[in-house]
Amino acid sequence: HPQQAGALPKRSATDLVTALIHDIEEAFARKKVATLVTMDVQGAFDTVMCNRLVLRLREQGWPDYLARWAGSFMGGRSARVRYQDTVTASSPLQCGLPQGSPVSPILFLLYTEPIYRLGNPQGRFGYADDTAILSIGDTVDETTAMTSGAIDEMVRWGATNGVSFDSKKTEVMHFSRSKLRTAPAVRHGDIEKHPESALRWLGIWLDSRLSFRIHVEKWAAKAQAVAYHLRGLTNTKHGPLPAAVRSAVRACIEPVLLHGSEAWYPGTSRPRWNQPSKDLPSSNQHLIQRMTKAMNQAMRAILPVWKTTPIAALHRESGIPPVAQLLESRRLRFSARLKSLDEAHPL
Repeated sequence: HPQQAGALPKRSATDLVTALIHDIEEAFARKKVATLVTMDVQGAFDTVMCNRLVLRLREQGWPDYLARWAGSFMGGRSARVRYQDTVTASSPLQCGLPQGSPVSPILFLLYTEPIYRLGNPQGRFGYADDTAILSIGDTVDETTAMTSGAIDEMVRWGATNGVSFDSKKTEVMHFSRSKLRTAPAVRHGDIEKHPESALRWLGIWLDSRLSFRIHVEKWAAKAQAVAYHLRGLTNTKHGPLPAAVRSAVRACIEPVLLHGSEAWYPGTSRPRWNQPSKDLPSSNQHLIQRMTKAMNQAMRAILPVWKTTPIAALHRESGIPPVAQLLESRRLRFSARLKSLDEAHPL
């Protein structure tokens, strides 16, 4: 399925979340609301049944020799448990893909591929054993009913294929540009799942208005914590050389601070949805300011400077570009990468 990723080339978790965010923003432009539910396949590899996998591969049109190879790959396996000096006898395994094999993630994706063709395929997203359902409508009550029906359909499919979904990990969020009067719960079986104020999916935090304030705050706090640790290792008399600390900042702080920026940073301006030829200034300066605070701490870990040292001097002497430039550089690299993707890619 085009919107199913994981263990596939040029399909990252950030790509999938970016595609999801695009659909939500498109719904906002049409003055719609959206409801997102994220679910987790319980057990993942352990749920795959050998005969059902062979049947699935044949239904998907794979060559017969490949289907038989997959059956042979899963057959004749056994497991035993070792605890300290005690080892149990081997027991045959009736189902499950082996952990650690490079082919197991691919076979698991093929096994669960029918999930993403249920109901509205365009509103389903999956990365490995994490799946998401997006429902778009005029009212939140409408999208809630659509989402509950989609969950029931998925649970019924899982019951016939030996796949269960962990209801404890199911999360729900409603998206709307305006404040919602009600926030109805979504049913997962007999359990009501109430919407979250913030939802994390594949490493990116989402909020009801797609402001990404919580996402930036979470990752900037992590980056700032690492910067404080580096500052504790350095001072004016002892500690590693500034060049070594700079390498640590570029390797350990910068990737954390910029995590997921491809999904939320549109640049200094963004096109209007209803008039693509005209641009609007981006309203994300407050996010960049929060990230800049964390990066300033990182630069002070590189250089033994006074608290009153101008920020421009910190950038020049540390060799660390401003956050706005780092974001723009990552955006341009992401744009160049998009041009190399295949037509079936979700973006």
